[in-house]
Amino acid sequence: MTSEILPRTAQTDREPPPGCSLDERAAHIQPHRETVRMTNDVILKAGFFGCAHAGYGMRGMARKHPAGPNIREVDGYVTYELVQRDMISKGVDCQINGGDGFHVHHPSVRAVNEERRVDALRIAAGIPAVVNTGNHDAGAGTSVSAAALLHQPDLGRLAVFPDPGRAVDDLIGPQPGYYEVHQPIPDVPFYLHVVSHNGLDPRLPERGIIVDPQPIEGGVNILVSHGIFSADGRLFGADDRHGAERVIPEEWVNRGWDQSILSDYHTPGPIPGFGPDDGRERGQVWMTGSLIGRGFSDEICARGWLLLELTTDGRVTVTPQYVWRRPQIDFDTIDARGKTIEQINTIIRERLAESDWWDDESAEISGDGGYILRQKISYTTCGQRHGLRALAGEWAAAAGRAAYWAFAWEHPLPGDGGLRLATEPETRTGSDHRRRTVDLAQAFTDRTDEGRLGAMLRAMAEDIRTPVIAHAHRALAELAPAEESA
Repeated sequence: MTSEILPRTAQTDREPPPGCSLDERAAHIQPHRETVRMTNDVILKAGFFGCAHAGYGMRGMARKHPAGPNIREVDGYVTYELVQRDMISKGVDCQINGGDGFHVHHPSVRAVNEERRVDALRIAAGIPAVVNTGNHDAGAGTSVSAAALLHQPDLGRLAVFPDPGRAVDDLIGPQPGYYEVHQPIPDVPFYLHVVSHNGLDPRLPERGIIVDPQPIEGGVNILVSHGIFSADGRLFGADDRHGAERVIPEEWVNRGWDQSILSDYHTPGPIPGFGPDDGRERGQVWMTGSLIGRGFSDEICARGWLLLELTTDGRVTVTPQYVWRRPQIDFDTIDARGKTIEQINTIIRERLAESDWWDDESAEISGDGGYILRQKISYTTCGQRHGLRALAGEWAAAAGRAAYWAFAWEHPLPGDGGLRLATEPETRTGSDHRRRTVDLAQAFTDRTDEGRLGAMLRAMAEDIRTPVIAHAHRALAELAPAEESA
């Protein structure tokens, strides 16, 4: 049958002329409205995605995108557009952005412009949207979240973010900006219980703000939040040390929701123990994943969005939908114990010589076809690290056409006792405590676009910022790594 309840949309079959830029393709291919035939029992479709991180540009890229920006920044915009077009073509009735729409709470003009360019596809398709606040786009201190830039009621998009300056008629309860209940389709009792990253602040009760999400009787209820999910002592969240680490308690997801769809953890899919394969038809817990992988902290995994379908019998199912991602390879970790610098160099050079690391499909979709290549080297001594760093330039040249090549230390050994540990396999019993170390230079590099350090560096002029970063990295590299207790 043809649904007469809700408007549907579909993507045009017009193709852009060859050689178009990304912006020209977007202008040429516009979605148009048409009635989409559904199966007999599906009465509502919702598209969920999160962690778009618009504006994120990975440091250390081999080159810039042909259009000028960082390649990974462009990847983020391309993936967001692919997701948007896929949701439209599959006839979603509403969209939910799970948070971290921007990588920082003060995004660049380019990031805002690109986000709105892609969102124009949703506007043209007439699809309402709800946007949550994540830890990256949350306002620091008294600042307003970057999600405020996505709050466009007149264009069918509502954002969940606290702002004491908002007009009364612009507020949605029970706790505006912290916990809001949205009904994106007025004629369907489908309720989104959205708890923002701000709403997970454990100090809110001190201010008289109680966040206590509860399902609405007689409706279809979806819990949406952005934070680290605590499940049986396991924590599922992004390893990025950006902003406060706030936890979504397991008790919340067991309150009788039809499903819970969360964001922050960058690997999409059901949480182990809480998915459809674990005997839970209702009350499943899903993570949207992210639209782009970042640095060494994210796993290699699929990118895309989650399709939620509500059927006439009240069942709610969630199905992952995947789009393109840049090819990425994590080479097997090299155990440096018992190896010379030359032996490690030979292993890496042989691996890099296996291909020219170029993908034609990625070049067509994004404008650059280079792979992302990552190599971890474990249990290195200070002497090994010093010698291997000297080979970095040769390895970069050997990486061919790769868009990104980098190596990182895993479990680096301290200066004292390193010889013994470097030659003997690690053993551990219940009473043993493994010594862990921190590579200060690598830790500094990982944080140069995050938090207060990143904000301070971005405020510097380029001719000052570059030598400051180089000097700090060089100074930290000369220090012995600081030990931590396990």
